[in-house]
Amino acid sequence: MTWMEVQIATTLEAEEAVINLFYDIGAKGVVIESGENLLVVESDPTVNYIDDSILNMDPETSYVRGYFPKNDVFDEAMHQLITGIKKLPSCGLNPGGCELSITEMEEEDWANSWKKYYRPTKIGKAIVVKPTWESYKPAEDEIIVNMDPGMAFGTGTHETTQLCVMALEKYMKKDDRVYDIGCGSGILSIVAAELGARKVTGVDFDPVAVDAAVANVKLNNMSKKIKIAKGNLLDVIPKGQEADLIISNILAEAIIELTASIRPYLKDNGYFISSGIIHERLGAVVTQLKANHFEVIKIETMGEWNAVAARKTPKTCIDSL
Repeated sequence: MTWMEVQIATTLEAEEAVINLFYDIGAKGVVIESGENLLVVESDPTVNYIDDSILNMDPETSYVRGYFPKNDVFDEAMHQLITGIKKLPSCGLNPGGCELSITEMEEEDWANSWKKYYRPTKIGKAIVVKPTWESYKPAEDEIIVNMDPGMAFGTGTHETTQLCVMALEKYMKKDDRVYDIGCGSGILSIVAAELGARKVTGVDFDPVAVDAAVANVKLNNMSKKIKIAKGNLLDVIPKGQEADLIISNILAEAIIELTASIRPYLKDNGYFISSGIIHERLGAVVTQLKANHFEVIKIETMGEWNAVAARKTPKTCIDSL
């Protein structure tokens, strides 16, 4: 099969939005390459990469590549992509010049070209995310998460994922029930299970992401602890099954929408961890959390991104206000 590689040169702040656009129009995989996200620290034995071309990249630029089968609907998909990019400024994002390039490639090249950028990576205090094709000998205190990200949505290298892993290490307790909203490759669901969660449910509206997450759960022998379901946010989670912790690594606008409906799915004093929030939208997220009776506990920042740890205020406390 012949595939079309579509590359957009954008800004770091618009990176996640462009990735979402690619999946919305039917990309079968996405690769992200940027000087910011592919850092080299020579003293770190777990560091990922690297290619000399990446070392010389503009640290403010991100190259997002989407892969599409060459077929009759490709031109329409490109039209939708360009239309979506033009709307990004109205969402408070600066997408930059968004230079577009398209390259034909055969299936073998498509399947393997991105893997050279993905190596074992330590995130948080103990988690090492390891691609399935790499070998790695863990230290005594390290926990290995095996991943085949399905063309790189959720490899652990992005700041938003790292912020979420650190939040799980800090706020999640052993035997907690955890919901992962917008689970992508399933990395956060697997991390939660590895850290001792009793039961984890991951949901995503993208069937490609769901397939990747299910496969990664099996790779880590976590099928008894983790359920992955296709759905739009909390639609697939029955009411009455309250979580101790809900985590969501999505865009700020989706988090704002989620905050208005999430309380029935979270225990009193339970934690809601949200990430994928650019600096310009942080205030709006915090305002919405407070309006829906969440206490903001901590805001952590990495690069252009923020993660917010909030706690659900019990109903008795709301009634006394």
